[in-house]
Amino acid sequence: MMFSVGQRLRAARLDQGLDLEVLAARTKISEKFLKAIEADDRKSFPSGFFYKSFVDQYARALSVDTREIDESINELLRAEAPLPLPGQDGLLIRRPSLLVAKSRGSRNRMYVSLAMLVLVLVGCSGFYAWWHKQDVKAELPAAPKTDPVEKNAVQRDTRQSSENDLKPAAVPLALPSTESKAAAREIDASEQDAQPASKLLLELIARQETWLSISSDGLMVFKGTLGANESKTVEGKEFAKLRVNNAAAIDVKLNGRAIGPLGAPGQFRIVVFTRDKFHVLDSSKESD
Repeated sequence: MMFSVGQRLRAARLDQGLDLEVLAARTKISEKFLKAIEADDRKSFPSGFFYKSFVDQYARALSVDTREIDESINELLRAEAPLPLPGQDGLLIRRPSLLVAKSRGSRNRMYVSLAMLVLVLVGCSGFYAWWHKQDVKAELPAAPKTDPVEKNAVQRDTRQSSENDLKPAAVPLALPSTESKAAAREIDASEQDAQPASKLLLELIARQETWLSISSDGLMVFKGTLGANESKTVEGKEFAKLRVNNAAAIDVKLNGRAIGPLGAPGQFRIVVFTRDKFHVLDSSKESD
C-alpha cells in the first residue's frame, strides 16, 4: 500500500509521540501549514516552492530521509500546473529590461532638453553683446578737427607715449580678497556634499528561486521573490538586514568581498550586515 507524503510524515510524528505544537516550535512553521502538509493540501501554500521547503523542514525535524519525499514532491509538482508566486496573483511583472529601456529614454530626452537650453542661452548672450556694442558706438563723441600744428604735436606725443609703453612696468601682485576665499570655501563644501554618502554596498545573486526581504538603515528596500540568476544591489550608510527563506539559494558580496551562501538549503536566516562584517540573528527571538 502506497502512502502519500502527508501520511508518511503524520505516521512518523505519531510514532515519536509528538504533537503539532511541539513541531511548530521546533521548525518555526505554523500549525496551519503543518496540518495542510499532513492532509496533502498543497493549495494552502503560496507556491510549490514553499510547499516543498516546508515539507523538507518538517521531515528533517522528524529525522526522516528526505530523498524519497523530495522525489515524490517533484513528481507531484511536475504533474501539476505551477501555482502563482507571492505578489504575482494574475498581475504582470515589469521586467528589468523594460525599466532600463524607459530610464534610457528618459535620459535621452533630458540630454536633448539640456542641449536646447544651452543653445537658447548662447543665442541670448550673443544678441545682448551685439546690442550693447551698438549702444556704445552710438554714445561715442565725434573726433574734433585739428590744424597741422596741433596734428604734429599730437604725433610727437603719440611717439613718446608709445616708447614709454615699451618699457616694462611694475605690476602689483593681486592678493586674494575675502570674497574669493569665501567663494573657494563654498566650492569645497559643495564638492564634499556631492560626494556619495553610501558606506555599505550589498550584492545579492540568486542561485535558484527564493523569497527574501532586505532593508537598509531601517527602511524596507525589497520584499518578494528573486528568480534564479537574478540579482539585487542595496546601498546603505550604517547597516542592512536580510531575511531569506532558503539560505543556500543566495550568494552575497559585501563591499565587493564575496562571502558565499549564508546557510543550508531550505534554512530560514536573518542576517545583519555592516560595512566590514556581518552576523546571523536568532530567528526565534528576533522580531520584525
